[in-house]
Amino acid sequence: MKFFVLGHRADNPATTESPAAAAATVSYLARYVNRDAVLARCGPGPNFAPAGHLFYLDRGVKLREADGWVQLRLRYRSASGMAEGTTAWLPETWTSPCTPPGP
Repeated sequence: MKFFVLGHRADNPATTESPAAAAATVSYLARYVNRDAVLARCGPGPNFAPAGHLFYLDRGVKLREADGWVQLRLRYRSASGMAEGTTAWLPETWTSPCTPPGP
């Protein structure tokens, strides 16, 4: 017969992060364009065909990255008219992680 001890277990520690701290964390998947009038590409590099222009504060979700480039899926219609859900590649330095609004 086995007996189980109730309480804190070392292999399953309780979380110590508060809900407020968890809400203030940065999402590295949600990104915005930090420059104006950048040429988005169909692939990860300058040799790929242009997909359109993105402008400052256009936002998307990072799908993947390769050789310093990130592929974004637009969350909204872009300022240049690219449709919501369109995917495009940008140099990673031209994007920044989205942060939640501060208090």
